[in-house]
Amino acid sequence: MFLPTDSSKHRSPVPRNTEIAESDWLILSSFWHPVAFAHDVGETPVAARLLDVDLVVYRTSAGISVARDVCPHRGTRLSRGKIIDDRLVCPMHGLFFDGAGQCTRIPSIADPKAHIPPSLRLQSVKTELHYGIVWACLSGEPVWPLPRWDGIENPDLPKLYFPTDTWMASAPRHVENFNDLSHFPWVHINSFGGDPDDPVASYEVEQTPYGLTFWVPYTENFNRFPDGVEGSRRDVVYRYELTFPFTTLLMIEPKGSNYVQYFADVACPVSAHESLIFQLCTDTTGAPDAEFWSKDQQTINGEDRPLVEGQFPRDLPLDVRDEMHIPADRMSIEYRRALASKFGLGAPGAR
Repeated sequence: MFLPTDSSKHRSPVPRNTEIAESDWLILSSFWHPVAFAHDVGETPVAARLLDVDLVVYRTSAGISVARDVCPHRGTRLSRGKIIDDRLVCPMHGLFFDGAGQCTRIPSIADPKAHIPPSLRLQSVKTELHYGIVWACLSGEPVWPLPRWDGIENPDLPKLYFPTDTWMASAPRHVENFNDLSHFPWVHINSFGGDPDDPVASYEVEQTPYGLTFWVPYTENFNRFPDGVEGSRRDVVYRYELTFPFTTLLMIEPKGSNYVQYFADVACPVSAHESLIFQLCTDTTGAPDAEFWSKDQQTINGEDRPLVEGQFPRDLPLDVRDEMHIPADRMSIEYRRALASKFGLGAPGAR
């Protein structure tokens, strides 16, 4: 009901009710994470949530800004406010905040020239706009760069942005599923899965300046690609590029043509066991079929989501001894090892 009279002495950036271990939270808060598609931030502020921190995303003439979703005056949710005269306005007392988070007007003060202290400002969050995505770093000091996506960064190739999708699963569980190969013929029966009797080709995982990468050949039981090659099945090459911690670019290269599809998948860790999935794609046709690829991705996500949401434990085990592994899990094993050894996630005794 009440905060203590000396609450400022115990203030921490870690949310009080998060299920994420404090050490993991502090590490993850220093990465870039997606919080909104830029095209979804228009004339009204947008509510977002990252690592159990409520955020407001708003647009002014200065660009798109992100701040903690709390008015410094009386704690009102600013995402319920409005944009008026190029400023974010609190819905309770009408305080105006500019794109830098500074309060510029207090309507209840009669003198419009009255001094407003610089401390009356929002808790702004470091923000970048990249590939049409609004990225936020809660710590303000990123320890890892934003991803670089071949193909998608080509301005001559139009992008398809799929609606964000909420998965009641941890972000790393989603990432592992996206980079997993052996589930294809068993899960993606109605989309692209191949023959269950075909073994997964042996592959090697390489470390890169941004994360991990590997490639593998595969035979799909469908012909999804608009490259003029006929047949009911397609031999393809999948190339994966993972940027730590939760971003993957998949490049699909069907054999028999020069066609390439570039598909980006990013999991925003809303909380310990909830992720907001951002996905976009393009291809070398220069005119990807929005209706076809949207339906295709809805089918694929619908096949994956219930299985990933049902995995146990819900947290990703970073001690590789906690689960059994098969040869096709090479990427998963290297991913878990890197999260622990490179960044210190899953530190012993963190819970």
